[in-house]
Amino acid sequence: MKAALRLALALVLLGLLYWLYTVLFPSPEKAVLKRIASLAATATIPAGTNPLLRANKVGTVIAYFSPDAEITYDLVGVGAHTLSGRDEIREAAAGGFAGATSLSVRFQDLTVRLGPDKLSAEVSCTAKVSANGDQDTGIQEMRFQLRKLDGDWLITRAETVKTLQ
Repeated sequence: MKAALRLALALVLLGLLYWLYTVLFPSPEKAVLKRIASLAATATIPAGTNPLLRANKVGTVIAYFSPDAEITYDLVGVGAHTLSGRDEIREAAAGGFAGATSLSVRFQDLTVRLGPDKLSAEVSCTAKVSANGDQDTGIQEMRFQLRKLDGDWLITRAETVKTLQ
């Protein structure tokens, strides 16, 4: 009986150690997915958010991008644009955050493909964005390219994907 109890406790301890290891050292795929989910949460602004918190969010969102990041988008009614570098991305984010009373960002249907070096990744997803409490959500296919730089997964390129209409 004592041996069975010791064996059960040993198995529970091993299970806890394994769980702790996976939490502290997630796989690259999980780390990338967590980073993209965190970006969506950071870019979301509830209605009534203090202007100082909005300004702080701009700096926090910029931290998800590499210094030489590029965003290319082609949206119906807006046209095609490219933002190059953190400064242009910061200006666009500041304008978008200031002009919206609320903003909801969600990334769904995420797929991650790691590069052979395990230091680069490509994420394909569906972005759902709604602003100012509109129920009519803008839906757009997106592709992100990330690179692990100084221990963090940073976005080096983000682009909208043309889909068949």
